[in-house]
Amino acid sequence: MKCQVVRRAGLVIGLAASLAACDRPSTSATDAGVDAGSDAAIVVADEARQRQEALLAAEHRRAAAEITSTDQQSRDVGVRRAAARALARIGGPEARPGLLRALADEDPEVVTWAAYGLGFSCATGDKAVVAALVARSLSLAETSAKGAADEPGGVKLDPRVAIARAIGRCGAEQSEPTLVAWLSGTEAQASAAAFALGDLAAVKERLREETLAALLNLAAGSASAPPAPEGLFAIGRLENVPNTVTTRLRDVAGARLAEPGPYRIFAVRALGRAGPEAAADLGRVLAGATLFSAAERAEAARALARLGGAGQTQLAATLPALVPPGGAVALTALGEEIGVLLATLDALEPKNKAKKWLTDLASMEPPPSAPVTVLRRLSWIRCSAAAALAGADVRDPRLTRCDVTAALAAGDGADAGAKAPGQPGSIGARVMVKVLDRAPIEGARRVVFLAHAKGGDLRAREAAIELLPKHEELSEEAAPILEAALTAEAPGLVSTAAGVIAQKPNLASEPEKRKKRGKKKKGAEDEAAAEEAVTRPPSPAIVKAIVAALGRADVENDPEHVSSMIDAAGALGLKETLPRLEELCRSSWPELRKRAAKAIGLVAGKTPACKAPAGGGPKPTELDARAAGQVTLSLETDVGEATLVLDADVAPVAVTRIVDLAKAGYYDGMVVHRVVPGFVTQLGAPFGDGYGGPSGKAPLRCETSPIPFEPLTVGVALAGRDTGSSQIFVMHARHPHLDGQYAWIGRATGPWSSFVDGDLVHKVSVKP
Repeated sequence: MKCQVVRRAGLVIGLAASLAACDRPSTSATDAGVDAGSDAAIVVADEARQRQEALLAAEHRRAAAEITSTDQQSRDVGVRRAAARALARIGGPEARPGLLRALADEDPEVVTWAAYGLGFSCATGDKAVVAALVARSLSLAETSAKGAADEPGGVKLDPRVAIARAIGRCGAEQSEPTLVAWLSGTEAQASAAAFALGDLAAVKERLREETLAALLNLAAGSASAPPAPEGLFAIGRLENVPNTVTTRLRDVAGARLAEPGPYRIFAVRALGRAGPEAAADLGRVLAGATLFSAAERAEAARALARLGGAGQTQLAATLPALVPPGGAVALTALGEEIGVLLATLDALEPKNKAKKWLTDLASMEPPPSAPVTVLRRLSWIRCSAAAALAGADVRDPRLTRCDVTAALAAGDGADAGAKAPGQPGSIGARVMVKVLDRAPIEGARRVVFLAHAKGGDLRAREAAIELLPKHEELSEEAAPILEAALTAEAPGLVSTAAGVIAQKPNLASEPEKRKKRGKKKKGAEDEAAAEEAVTRPPSPAIVKAIVAALGRADVENDPEHVSSMIDAAGALGLKETLPRLEELCRSSWPELRKRAAKAIGLVAGKTPACKAPAGGGPKPTELDARAAGQVTLSLETDVGEATLVLDADVAPVAVTRIVDLAKAGYYDGMVVHRVVPGFVTQLGAPFGDGYGGPSGKAPLRCETSPIPFEPLTVGVALAGRDTGSSQIFVMHARHPHLDGQYAWIGRATGPWSSFVDGDLVHKVSVKP
């Protein structure tokens, strides 16, 4: 079996290392006719460093016009790499010509950045770009990705992988047959094509049956080629797989379960598309604590949830094996295994066949004098089990009493002074809202809903407000709830309310009044015509809040919050916001331009072409005093010590932002607000709800790259292009669909898979 570490011959990202500190010796290739020790050589090297600095500034100002053909023809490879990286990260139509030029460069790293950038700059179905990528792939030497020696901590890239994945992302007519042909190529080429077909599957939402057959052949292996489980990645990206291939999919994916490695999780995920007969294999994964990783087992639970009754039967049958003997103490000391149990409980549908075990879990009492970390884990277990038992009954006592953290007095335990929502009772409140969504919200259920929608735990309140568009019976309650949320302090609450208005604008109005006209006529159509709905304009308070939010002077510092307001203004057709929307149409921030264009189209009836300002945006302050090389952050957390080793050579501004915030104590006491077992752990939101970043800080430009997201790699969370700030995530497993979509900023060590939602980071120390 071939090695399942990501198979790529690489080259070290060298350009950022030369940018990080001006007193470092230049490693760039300069004019061969100049003596390296001469004054002329020093001048050439200094000029190259200065130009790289200018290109880095242009990258972060999104000023594509400042990256010239002279840069791309420079004798200094560092300048050419800086130009290619800047164009790749700027992206869009303005960068595309330069990226096509860079694709012809002789340096493999320049080619890698060019191909990567084209994959995100091409329009869907762009035949010309795909043709250029295919042509360049034919001229790549097999050894082209081995042109640089490894350095300590160096990050490697492969132009063949970048080209293949760009072909997949562009989604042209020739993309699929080209990539299928590459599946029969070299080991490296086949692996790259398999991942690229996953990208294509995401674009087209389907793959041809002959493509699926070729992927299964790759995954199965042959007499001349070992099995390659990455062939199953693309199949796991599809929502539905044709019945004609499910039998072979079960056979091939089932066989790959016997072969440990970072790509085995693709087989687990693919089995979730293989029909109910795959439930038994997935059940063995879920129960196999000694054979499979926690990430693979959590993925198996989610895959079983897709398989209907067969999956539910297997989940219920496996649940007893996930509950260790020893009661609450043993349950709350599971480490990363708690994620497997919680993923299983979440996958179980209400009123399932595991009633006895769920009842035992829901009623498990906390140990005497248990610390809050134990109570938090026990609360997640109790509440998840209670939710599965309760169905839609919000009065079920197992549900109403499931959160044992609710008994903590303010200031007690390790959560003293914690930011919301690390407050007692948060877990039970959020699970209660989940149960509310299972049936019409009327009578006693309406009372419970209003209690959560109008106050209490922040995240439960946000979740309750998100139910408004789904439940017509709540329309009379909507406007005052939305008014209050729009004027709240927490940006997530404001954004949630604005998002609801954008989704269903009539909820911002007073309830509809109906008046009858004449006598009812016979027939369903005549009866419907006998009533006329009279819709009132939006609530003045809601309009005022939206106008005020869009009028803020620092509006561009909070693109996530403002984007939701732009959407709401467009949905409501607020003409008074048109001048401000036209200003935002000229913003240097792409997410604001995109939202503004759509909103203007709704308000004015014609959608403009919103373009970035010619001179680009502001230069980030972090560029003038940025981190260099690798920086280690040591975190004292509820689950023990963890570390982040951040790479400023790859993402200088993002790393500098995070390091500066850590030094200022921003992350001390921070809530870990998102844990998806087998996927990610995420933190960094100031209110602990996944929204926003530190006040007064401009958003980060995306420092994305072709570097893959492998287990325990670190990325910057986003809410759209160029919207990152302080929120970071750590991967639990290999998930290629994130590659290139988010900024890769380093690697982590420690028990990142052992966190649960609500755990705390107590202290962060920076080690140079």
